[in-house]
Order: sequence, then structure tokens, then C-alpha cells
Amino acid sequence: MHRITPFTVIISLLIALPLVLLMLYPAVIRCSFIGFSADFRQVQNRENVLYISQSTPVRQQKQLIANDKQASERIRAFWNGKQGQAILIYCHSAEQYGSYCGGSSESSAGCSLGTPWGTSFLVLGPDGNNADVIAHERCHDELLARVGWWRTNRQIPQWFNEGLALMVDYRFTNPQADSLQRARDFHDEWEYRAYGRQMALSLDELETMRGFFAGDYHHVMLAYYTGAAEVSRWLAVVGKKGPVELAKRVGEGGEFEEVYMSK
Repeated sequence: MHRITPFTVIISLLIALPLVLLMLYPAVIRCSFIGFSADFRQVQNRENVLYISQSTPVRQQKQLIANDKQASERIRAFWNGKQGQAILIYCHSAEQYGSYCGGSSESSAGCSLGTPWGTSFLVLGPDGNNADVIAHERCHDELLARVGWWRTNRQIPQWFNEGLALMVDYRFTNPQADSLQRARDFHDEWEYRAYGRQMALSLDELETMRGFFAGDYHHVMLAYYTGAAEVSRWLAVVGKKGPVELAKRVGEGGEFEEVYMSK
């Protein structure tokens, strides 16, 4: 009979842990080893690391780099600086995107993957090669970098995370409008999609990722506009420094709800 020692327990855990992670988070593992994949080439620009699928035409590669630069400029302007250092992975096919994003390949725009050990990835699919999608995902990463992985998952509701990302994603409102007008625009579109509030979703229903993305396309779009309407209203009150101050205070241990409602 073999005697179990602390050393054998540690060795067993070291062997088992990667296998468990591979089963539970295969996409994160794939992203973590992206540098060893022959299907991607690394591009290093001034501040970001990108891995671009080898099958991507040269013109699209150049456009991706330009779009990422534009998205990063939006992040710096919105957050008064940029702390997020997520690695961007661009997949040329929907199937490739599905394997690295960890979900269905039916929607192939973008997703964000954060890890407890501090590394983050932004995975883009064929529909994600534009500044709006990249800025949206980089906003998620910026919030994660400032608040921390643990407190982001424990404290930040999904409606706020997604609503905030829509503030740098210009697909839904006029970016030239002032904060009050953008808040009105988001509110009007939310009310329209909620059929005059008859099908309105409460913020409590949208706190988790599961609740936010549960349901059909109409539900998800209504969830986005619900978050955007609330966050744009909040921004009109707290001003440009609001997100920076909130991230700092929650990252230092403050409760999201108390900080959010303090102004």
C-alpha cells in the first residue's frame, strides 16, 4: 500500500489542475497558448498585442490594426487613460471564432475573456473587424483591469458592464451628441423596444450574464438598451469622471450599489 504524502498530493494537484481547466474553460486555455498556434501571426503595435488569423487577407489585417488603434483612442478619451492590456485575437472564420470564444459560431462579432491571474483576451470574429466592436470589448477589459477580476465578477452587474461598453460603441447613437441627448436617444429606443414599457426588463433581471443573454434576439437587444438607457442617464448626472471614480472605489473594496447611487 502506497503512503500518501503532502508531496504526492501537490504533484497530483499540479497534474489534475490543467486537465480540470481544459475541461471547464477550453477557450481560455486555447487563448493562453495562442502564441504556439501556426494558424495565427503576432502583430505588436504601440500598445496592444494582436494575433491575426493567417487566412486573413492583407487588406483586412491592415484595417484591423487601424480599427484597433481607433478603438484604443476612444478608450483613452472615455477613461482618461488606458490600463487594459488584453491580447486581441482575430479569427477569420466563424468556426475558428467559436473555438476561441467558447460559444456558438452563429454570432461572430466579439467576446471578452478574463482570467483570475490577470491575463485577458478579446476574441473577434469575421463580423468584429470594426472600431465599434473593438471599442466595446476593450471597454469591458478596461473595467476589468481597473476593478480586478474577482470584484468585477462579484460586484459589477452585467447591465452596467454592457451599458458602459455601449458608451464607446457608436453603432446605436450619435457620438457627436452631448450626454443629455445620448441619454434621451437611448431612453427613446429602449421604450420603443419595450413596446411602451409593456415588456420592460428590470435591472435586477439583468445582473448576471445568464440573465442578460437569456432568451431570443429581442430579449438580448432589449437588455442592451435597458443597460444603455440606465448608464447613459447616470453618466449625464455624474459626468465624465463617473466611470473612473466608480472603478477606483469598487476596486478598493467599495460596494457597487453604494458607489453607483452616491451621486
